[in-house]
Amino acid sequence: MLASGCKHKEVLYNEQLLFSILNFLPEETRVSFIAVSKIHSKILTSDLSFKWRNDRLHIEYGVYYPLYSKNINWRQLFLANYKKKDLWTDEQRDVPQDAPSRHNDTFQLNVSARFKPKGLELGTENRYEKKITLPLHQRLALIRTNKNIKSQKQAFKILMEQGGWFSGEDENQDPNAASQIDKHGPSISGGVHLIDALQNAVVIADKTLGLRRFEFDKVFNEFSSQEKLYEEQTMPLITEFINGFNATAIVYGQTGSGKTHTMFGPNVHEESYNDIITDNSGAFPESFGIVPRAIKEVFGAIEYRRKNLSLKFDIQVSVSYIEIYGDEISDLLQKGKSCGQSRVAAQRYVLDGSSEKSVSSLKETLTLLDKGEKQKRKAATAMNTRSSRAHTLFIVTLSQECLDTGIASTSRLFLVDLGGSEQIKKSQPSNHDGDQAMNEDEEKLRVNEAVNINLGLLALKQCVEALRNGKHVPYKDSKLTMMLSTGLGGDSKTSVILCGAQEASHGPETIAAMKFGQTCRGIYNTVKTNANMLAGLLRQIENNIASCEEQIRENERWEEVDQEIIDNDGNLVDVRKKYVVTGADEYRQQLATLIRQKAELTGESVDELFGAASSTVQAFGNFHDYTSIS
Repeated sequence: MLASGCKHKEVLYNEQLLFSILNFLPEETRVSFIAVSKIHSKILTSDLSFKWRNDRLHIEYGVYYPLYSKNINWRQLFLANYKKKDLWTDEQRDVPQDAPSRHNDTFQLNVSARFKPKGLELGTENRYEKKITLPLHQRLALIRTNKNIKSQKQAFKILMEQGGWFSGEDENQDPNAASQIDKHGPSISGGVHLIDALQNAVVIADKTLGLRRFEFDKVFNEFSSQEKLYEEQTMPLITEFINGFNATAIVYGQTGSGKTHTMFGPNVHEESYNDIITDNSGAFPESFGIVPRAIKEVFGAIEYRRKNLSLKFDIQVSVSYIEIYGDEISDLLQKGKSCGQSRVAAQRYVLDGSSEKSVSSLKETLTLLDKGEKQKRKAATAMNTRSSRAHTLFIVTLSQECLDTGIASTSRLFLVDLGGSEQIKKSQPSNHDGDQAMNEDEEKLRVNEAVNINLGLLALKQCVEALRNGKHVPYKDSKLTMMLSTGLGGDSKTSVILCGAQEASHGPETIAAMKFGQTCRGIYNTVKTNANMLAGLLRQIENNIASCEEQIRENERWEEVDQEIIDNDGNLVDVRKKYVVTGADEYRQQLATLIRQKAELTGESVDELFGAASSTVQAFGNFHDYTSIS
């Protein structure tokens, strides 16, 4: 073991020594070293060597790479960055960002979906929702998968035994059988049924099409951290932004689905960003969202570039914070001052720098972010107690000039928190302001806000679809799309994060958000289902059931408690010792939910499935054999 450890340290030492030597040699000489010996070849094709190559590209040519990322394919990143080696020596770089694309005009957009945990606010979770009847072909496929049979005829027979699908009744069928789930036909709950982070897919129940599968570039479940989402979805944009390209990150979804949490974090309404940061090292709390994390990375990159690069840069940073509320565009850093009386004037005001504030540090920028946050329009709705009633754009402008070559570049980063896409009858924007009733004018105002939000989102969808298909892009259809015109087209890089709720009551809105994401990806036929999707859905449920059963076996225990005996007059007459089972109540509830979900999908008896689960989960003390011990 000791010898192995020493050998490992020797290899690392040799790699570091070789890299240190190569740092002083010309690039042509470095390349030739790979042919010196097998050892050199192995070292210079390792993952560590490609990290070193990215570092040399940054130091020698100014091509930025994510300095703080934990998970990167260094080889793939190097191959992409090597194509940008002439960023600060190519005279074609010295052109305004608003000019036509300099390298390519391919619309580049990454789409991901993120789902908030069940039962968090949204306001209508307990509302009764009709069950969804699955199409016949999906029901038969689920039966075949669950019973592991190939015969369609056998599946039909089982379906008839379950009842509800056919007008006639099987004469041998017991009308009181437990398998009769629903006299109106086998049905399932709406909402999200599967979040597959490995396959980057989500399965949602649609009231007209049954189970639908949506695939994205990345899917994040409710357990995904803010840091993970930032690293995988926004950090690549920051890389492009620092390398001189425009970049845009957009969060999209219904009111209360977690957009503002994703973009900013949960505490922005109660505390200032600088007050939340308590670590002297400047480490961010886990709760911080995309905007503060992006700001931190930008200033960290600037500091590194000033100290370590061979090329010398003059770097200036400025920020804008804009709110689009109906036909009004307001400057949140100027106490909500109007940005112009027309769309063109407002766009010019924002993009010519009139709304920008120069900043030189992370702390200064976060202070401005707090200042703008206090100016945002918010109102309570049935979906969200502090719903943003407008679209907000936090814009970072980075001006860089390479003093060695004279090449200059200005790039913009658009961080967009869209107003919630919503059904007015569900969000009830005119009827949720505490106990105080709204007057007629206030009601009209809230309804107009919702209408304007939805119109802006529709215009954005049309622009993205046009960009994807190479058609004329109708930026002028709304102020939102006019503001984003330089951040969407040309060689800009764009990321759309779809935020969704899992509850059945929000199924239609979540499906609408997923469909928007599919449009962004250029995918229009999402109706098709297949056996693999259904098999994967059942497999995940069964795996979760097995996990819950294991947790119950590990955590359930007998515990002695005092049982008070109360007489009819409410007086305490005795205290007796009693043993109860505890320690796994949460897992028991999860198991019950999973079993009901499986029963809905397969048409099996809930009692039968519970019995099967109980037979495999014998807790300490044989709890299932007794109701109590006294």
